[in-house]
Amino acid sequence: MKQLDVTRVAAVLRRLAASVVGIVAALVVAEYGTRFVFARAAATGTSENAAARIGGLHVSMNSLGYREREIGPKDPARYRIAVIGDSYTWGQALEERERFSNLLGEFLGPGYEVLNFGQPGNTVEGDRDELEQVLKLSPDFVLLQMYINNFETPSMRRPQTYALLPTDLVRRLLQSSMVYRLLSDRWAQLQEAVGFVDSYEGYMARHLRDPHSPDAQESFGVLRQFFDTARAAGVPSGSILFPAADAMGPFGTNYSFGYLHDHVKSVCVDERVHCLDLLPLFSALPDPRSTWVTPFDAHPNARTNRRAAREILREFGSVWRR
Repeated sequence: MKQLDVTRVAAVLRRLAASVVGIVAALVVAEYGTRFVFARAAATGTSENAAARIGGLHVSMNSLGYREREIGPKDPARYRIAVIGDSYTWGQALEERERFSNLLGEFLGPGYEVLNFGQPGNTVEGDRDELEQVLKLSPDFVLLQMYINNFETPSMRRPQTYALLPTDLVRRLLQSSMVYRLLSDRWAQLQEAVGFVDSYEGYMARHLRDPHSPDAQESFGVLRQFFDTARAAGVPSGSILFPAADAMGPFGTNYSFGYLHDHVKSVCVDERVHCLDLLPLFSALPDPRSTWVTPFDAHPNARTNRRAAREILREFGSVWRR
């Protein structure tokens, strides 16, 4: 009888071991399969992100801390355009030559130079502070790139979803596993869908939809300061606004952040500066996901950067004409 129990236990343990080995093997295959298919996924430009190491982007920084060549004295024979912005300008998951700023320089020709001053994570406050450094380099024009989350103020607190695993383990997995990142994103979406946490759209609307709310007054007041500072220095300026491509359906349907675009337009009209809203460009597409760098990352891909550069040239070409 005891021998029979031992045999049964051994059989159960063998089956359990086989199941564990099978699960581990499946996870390994899934991880490497995901890395192969999305080799350039979610590169943030930081060494902490596993996908940045997988993607193999060439990233070099100049002595001023920008992803740009070393910047010398201004050549009087060349029109100098300074582009300030966040990761959309910096070129997340893109080579330098694929960024809209580099493409603008290519389209404009040798009589122009377009310099990239993008800093991932910048808000309008960061952009305003960046402007002080940029103005020292004698630009002929300052172009401000903006995105939806740039208008969050320091007092705003984003909704926090519940993690699948303990924080330290989550941090390590997010750094090392693309499969876990995908699962984590889906878990966060599920929590929003069932109402466990507020959605990002709801959070932004609560703070910024009303142009007279304290956060809206603060954020768009900083945007006005940006334009005023450039004007006081005798440098004309303008802006471009990218929409949230991951928050819209086919042909721009169900887009939740239109009020932010309206607020920006209102500031631009009051400040009398050229502003380009790229929402119509994205809304003309049957599938906004076609603009993403990867299914993990809704930053604009190389093709979208080229389209954006063309739109920017159409909007500002006459302003920059020499």
